Amino acid sequence: MGGREVNDLYFTDCLLPEDAVVGEVGQGWRQLTAGLNLERMILAAMMLGTARRAFDDTVAYVRERRQFGRPVGSFQALRHRIADHATELECTRLLVHDVARKIDADPERMLPREASMAKLKATEVAKAMALDGMQMMGGYGYATEYGMERLLRSTVVSTVYGGTSEIQRDIIGKTFGL
Repeated sequence: MGGREVNDLYFTDCLLPEDAVVGEVGQGWRQLTAGLNLERMILAAMMLGTARRAFDDTVAYVRERRQFGRPVGSFQALRHRIADHATELECTRLLVHDVARKIDADPERMLPREASMAKLKATEVAKAMALDGMQMMGGYGYATEYGMERLLRSTVVSTVYGGTSEIQRDIIGKTFGL
C-alpha cells in the first residue's frame, strides 16, 4: 500500500562489551514487555489523532459537497453515520485518556488489559473512520489531493504493528483467565 518504512536488520556474530548492556542480563523479555504499556499508548494516541483528522475531514467534505441543492451531510443516512462516528471517537478519547492517566500515575505498573484495549479500540476506530470517510467522499476520498487515502493507509497498518488486533484481543481475553 505504498509503505516503505519496514526493513530487515541482521546482527550476525555481533559482540558487545559488558558496559554496552541495556538493563539486566537475562531479563530482556521482562524489560521488553515493560515498555509495551507505553508503546501501545503511543500508538493509541497517534491513531486517536488520526481518527479525529479523518472525522474532521469527512465532516468538512459532507458539509461542502452538494447534491439535489443541499449538502450531502444533511441527508439522514450520512448524518447518522457522522453521529455514530462522533460517539465512537468520544468513547475512544475517554478510554485513551483514562489509560494514559493510569500509566502516568504509575509508569512501572503493568496494564496489559487496559493498554491493549486502548490500542485495539483506537486503531480499529481510526481504520473504520478513514474507510467510511473515503466512502462518504466518493471518488474524492480515493484521490491523493484530499488525503483520506493516506489516512486509510496509515490506519490499516496501525492494526498490525505493535501487536495485531487479534493479539490485543488475545491479551485482553487472557487477563480474564481465559
